[in-house]
Amino acid sequence: MYKQYVKTLQTGSPDESSKKQFRKKGTKESKTGKELAIPAYKEYSYSPKKRRRLNFWDRDREMYYKTWRKLVKDLMEREKPPTRESSPEPPKPKPPKPEKLVKVLHVQDVNLNIAENAEKHRTSQYDCISERENDEGQSCPAECVVRRGDFMKITLTLDRPYEKKAHDMRLIFTTGKDSVESKGTRVQFKIDEDGKKTYNADKWGGYLESCDGNKINVMVYIAADCIIGEWTLCVRTFAKGKNKKGEPKTIKYLYEHDEDINILFNPWCKDDGTYMEDSELLKEYILNESGCVYRGNTWTRGAKPWNFGQFEDGILDIAMYLLRYGFKGKIKKDMGDPVKVSRILAKMVNACDDNGVLVGNWSGEYDDGVSPTAWAGSPKILKQFSQSGPVKYGQCWVFSCLLTTVCRAVGIPCRTVTNFSSAHDTNESNSIDKYYIRKEGKLELDECRNADSVWNFHVWNEVWLERPDLGRGKVMDGWQVIDATPQETSDGEYTCGPAPLYAIKHGDCSIQYDVGFVFTEVNADEVCWKILDDDSTEKFKVKTTKIGKCISTKVPDGKPFQDETYGEGGFHFDRIDYDEKKRLDVTDCYKFQEGSKQEREAVLKAHQTAKCPIKGIYDIGEVKEDIKFKLNHSNEVMIGCPLVIDISAKNVGSKARQISYVHISVKSKTYTGQAGPEFFDKYFGGTQLSPGEETKFEVTMTHEDYLENLVEQAGLQIDGLGVVDSIDETSDNCQETTKSHDFRFRRPDLTVETIGEKNVKKGETAKFKVSFKNPLRVPLTNCLMTMESAGFRNREDEKQPDVKVDEEYCQEFFLNAKKKGTHDVNFSFDCRELKDISGSGVINIV
Repeated sequence: MYKQYVKTLQTGSPDESSKKQFRKKGTKESKTGKELAIPAYKEYSYSPKKRRRLNFWDRDREMYYKTWRKLVKDLMEREKPPTRESSPEPPKPKPPKPEKLVKVLHVQDVNLNIAENAEKHRTSQYDCISERENDEGQSCPAECVVRRGDFMKITLTLDRPYEKKAHDMRLIFTTGKDSVESKGTRVQFKIDEDGKKTYNADKWGGYLESCDGNKINVMVYIAADCIIGEWTLCVRTFAKGKNKKGEPKTIKYLYEHDEDINILFNPWCKDDGTYMEDSELLKEYILNESGCVYRGNTWTRGAKPWNFGQFEDGILDIAMYLLRYGFKGKIKKDMGDPVKVSRILAKMVNACDDNGVLVGNWSGEYDDGVSPTAWAGSPKILKQFSQSGPVKYGQCWVFSCLLTTVCRAVGIPCRTVTNFSSAHDTNESNSIDKYYIRKEGKLELDECRNADSVWNFHVWNEVWLERPDLGRGKVMDGWQVIDATPQETSDGEYTCGPAPLYAIKHGDCSIQYDVGFVFTEVNADEVCWKILDDDSTEKFKVKTTKIGKCISTKVPDGKPFQDETYGEGGFHFDRIDYDEKKRLDVTDCYKFQEGSKQEREAVLKAHQTAKCPIKGIYDIGEVKEDIKFKLNHSNEVMIGCPLVIDISAKNVGSKARQISYVHISVKSKTYTGQAGPEFFDKYFGGTQLSPGEETKFEVTMTHEDYLENLVEQAGLQIDGLGVVDSIDETSDNCQETTKSHDFRFRRPDLTVETIGEKNVKKGETAKFKVSFKNPLRVPLTNCLMTMESAGFRNREDEKQPDVKVDEEYCQEFFLNAKKKGTHDVNFSFDCRELKDISGSGVINIV
């Protein structure tokens, strides 16, 4: 009632309904029926300057209109979406007249000490803390970026020297359009004049550090659990006087500062839910703009350099927009909870819910957008989204790298993680079930029943969080899996996690969020079933070691991915060895050693707690095999070269056995596990093997056999089948052994050389030479080069000339240096015949 009454004083006389509300809440009346005056402050708001930037809710509306118009342009004429009419805001009190203001203590200016606070809060890498020009050439003011759970210094310039006994002052911080204290969107506190420097972690506060004439320095403590986002500072001063009747009264004067304060999570603060004790790791997981993402398959891995660019101008704004949009535009306490925030960001990075950033596409058709393999960094995608809505197209590694960017931007420690031989369980059985049917005497996969799949690789993220919501103490704290790739829904939305690695490793699938789904990706058993004549099924093999291999991320050294040089002016090294040197294997964080008692117990626990378990998986043993078959081939074959495949067979039994036949077949395969039609096969006739005897069946596939059948990532599925006759004629229990390997051709890497000085001054131009040799027996056409770097101004993608057979591609590129420090420069080459050739160089900007 008190606040309503103050508002009434600000906006004018209350109407009759307002009077009734006041009376209902206990307002006393005089004998004449008139209301008695309630002692209250009368407040005047003032600010000598116009706001430097629009309020974020106004900017959000502008961005929404941009993206909305993009979405409907093919359906209707461009127009703004209908909005509900809202009642006009009540008018604010008129600012006090200058002659009145000079009679009382008031604020003349506020200095947020942007550079000093940025250094203290480890935010000095953000481009937005300095005055600059944006990509459109518009001048932008410096912005204050700080982290919660720490002090920031604010300097107030008053109209007169501050006197502790005579003056009183309060600070007010608000976020959102309609801020209230009960929702955590408004806080106010009195400045402590005694210099108290300790505060409860969850309470705001401030103390007077020093006075110098008309200037005072105030140290403000930001609560460690406050909402992250843009906050507005107001300073309230008080004046005592008398009204016309000579009665005492107090008038409030409220100064609203024209600059907002960006408040982020603080993983350096032990009271923050993102706290990481080993602060050295934060040089990688918060402060490193350059990294890589691993792709390929278990045997043929490679790193693609990536520019995360979380400190680039505009990226923090976009990340905050995604967060607010994910919470439906409502500023609430959950926006201070890193568990909820990471889950929302994972949802907003894909476009399946709420028209998020990136549209997924695994069809191979990208004519109306950009091929996922062409991207080399996050900033271009995020900035395109801010201008025109959801961006086409991406696949799992692009979703993951975008999520790393926005998480690091808002202060959540995050890394991109690749799981090779990654399972996708579609029926919540916590197992991967493969169904085989006999066709023309041999077992083949039944495509109608096989909904589950095994991807060559899948990329997700880990974020470092505390998990008090689980009520399990500290055991569930630490790395948590989140995944922005839209595979399956979680609580009705396309998001995944955060899922604690501890729960995944122990098969505790009852833990929130999506632990069962991630467990299956890294440690499910692949179960092989025969479809019998009566349409029933019979298990014939359980593969316990196929899923979840070489789980990889970049080593946390805090350095750019490309940080070593070999040779004069260039980067010459064995790329395969270098990629492995930069790879950190985190498989042990997800699963116990394969085949160990603990690992088997975790698998059984996950199977028992599955929502839809399949019965009979672990009931009986498997059929003994006397002939051991092994599928062999090199994993280091350059595309365009011949591929030699063989199946070896050895009799490990005590009796001679007759091999009926051996079959080798090859299909194209996407990295998501979708196999194409068989385009190459070879049958071998039978032979008899004595105990201990071994033989080999070999075939060579040339580039003419496979080149026209390759799909993205140059992946193949190589299958082998060995059939052994039964021991005697009275038994029909013959041995049938199937083998299946994922294979990926190696592709050339770009060689990136710096021409001229290795150090370049900010504002000057650096020159790079990029080259590679065409490995194919056909020309490369429709060529495109993409360039990304946090240290240089972005350039548009450039079309490149065709590359002839046996020709060496060699082009020079000129980039303008914009940011001091050591930076990667990432290049990605795409063409119709050969996708995703990448390379990077490193240069120092001084």
